[in-house]
Amino acid sequence: MRTDNGLEYVNDKFNDLCREWGIARHKTAPSNPQQNGVAERMNRTLMDKVRCLLINAKLPGKFWAEAVMTACYLVNRSPSTAISLKTPEEMWSGRCADYNNLRVFGCPAYVHIKQGKLEPRAMKGVFLGYPEGVKGYKIWCQNGNSSKSVISRDVTFNELEMLKSEVAESSSNANNQQTIDIDPFFKL
Repeated sequence: MRTDNGLEYVNDKFNDLCREWGIARHKTAPSNPQQNGVAERMNRTLMDKVRCLLINAKLPGKFWAEAVMTACYLVNRSPSTAISLKTPEEMWSGRCADYNNLRVFGCPAYVHIKQGKLEPRAMKGVFLGYPEGVKGYKIWCQNGNSSKSVISRDVTFNELEMLKSEVAESSSNANNQQTIDIDPFFKL
């Protein structure tokens, strides 16, 4: 395994783990990322995706970690020429990737909640990704002055609302007032 000299890799706990599993380690020279080109290229690929996800969702930089996790999730489910157009997920698990749960990062999401009979049945939030090891979604909910991250499988997404705002914004920037039909039920 080739790593840089970052503190996340150069510590007794990680060294012991590598020794226990018989993993040979090589460290790159300081300030020479080109010695670990494959990893550095993946870092760049992920950061390019993170930038796009955050800009498209109009989310602040404080959500970079969620965007990185989502970018990793998507890369692992994307075909790669290095493995004969299979996905890393398929190579790891032996099963084809399931795309039915993919959602637009940053789209409005409604987490269904159980409260009193007269209370709201859902909390509005923003979709932030796919939590590891859980069959569900990570949603950022903000209620007044408090905000929290919620993990739930019972979520309704409104990806068209995000699309509508993008189309409306681009048409107002061009001073164009034409109507665009996305669906017979929605007019922008």
